[in-house]
Amino acid sequence: MCMKIHTSVEDMSEQFYESLRRRVYTTPKSYLDLISLYLKVLEAKRHEFNTNKNRLAIGLKKLNDTNTNIAELKIKLADMQPKLKVKNEELAVALEVVNRDKAIADEKEKVVSAEAEIVNKKATEAKAIADDAEADLAAAKPELEAAQ
Repeated sequence: MCMKIHTSVEDMSEQFYESLRRRVYTTPKSYLDLISLYLKVLEAKRHEFNTNKNRLAIGLKKLNDTNTNIAELKIKLADMQPKLKVKNEELAVALEVVNRDKAIADEKEKVVSAEAEIVNKKATEAKAIADDAEADLAAAKPELEAAQ
C-alpha cells in the first residue's frame, strides 16, 4: 500500500509539473516519513482499540455481576414471598383489631365527654352556690362581729 501511495504521488507530481511547471520531489526520506506516519497512526489506533476493548470488558463484567445479583435477589424474593403473605395476613388481622378498638374507644370517648359536660355543669352550679354562700357570709360577718 505504501509503495502504491508513493508511486501515485510520483505520477501526480509529473502531472503537477506539466500543468504548473513546478517540480515536487519524492525522495526515499518521504517514503520513510510515510511509513513512520503509518506506524504512529497504527499505534494510536491500537491504543484506541485496547482502550475500547478494556471498557467493553469492564462493562460486560459489570453486566454479569448485575445479572448475578438480580438472580440472587429473585431467589431471596421468592423465599420471602410466603413470609410476606403471612405478614400481610397478620397485618390485616391487627388492622381489624385496631379498628375495632378504635370504635370502642370512640364510644367511650363520647360517654366520657358527655359525663364531663355534666360534671362541668354541676361544678359551675356548685361554684355559683358557693359564691352565693360566700356573699351571704360576707354580708353576715359584720353582724357576727358586732354580736361578739
